[in-house]
Amino acid sequence: MPTWLRKGLYALYATAWCSGICFFVLKTWFVVAGEFGPLKHSWQFPALQLHGAAAFLMMLAFGYLLGAHVQHTWANEKHKKSGIAIIAINASLMISAYLLYYIAQDEMRDIVEYTHLLIGFLLPFVLFFHVWKSRSGFIVGQISKNLES
Repeated sequence: MPTWLRKGLYALYATAWCSGICFFVLKTWFVVAGEFGPLKHSWQFPALQLHGAAAFLMMLAFGYLLGAHVQHTWANEKHKKSGIAIIAINASLMISAYLLYYIAQDEMRDIVEYTHLLIGFLLPFVLFFHVWKSRSGFIVGQISKNLES
């Protein structure tokens, strides 16, 4: 994967993750006292808008990665488990986001919301592990090639 694309994907994932955490924190712990009772924090909706925009771009990037990255690296057994975990996490986030947008019942919405939060919170750690594992193998392979030359 080209460096510019990899760094762009990392920035996209970081934007989605940070804006999602920011939205959750503002929604949960930053309630503003209004004239007629508690109000939502003024940054809550912009954080959700940014999160939605980043998530939409991530869906496009996910489709690209399925066709360009996964297809060419599927035979590599060393990284397959962490790659499958990333695919499953992204698919779960897309499904739970869809459910959050369309579920009207409060009880079910809370369950989906916290599931989405937990899965989304774990994504960067699984992604870091996958990248670290594959990059460390790449570096070791490059060093051994250089030693053989």
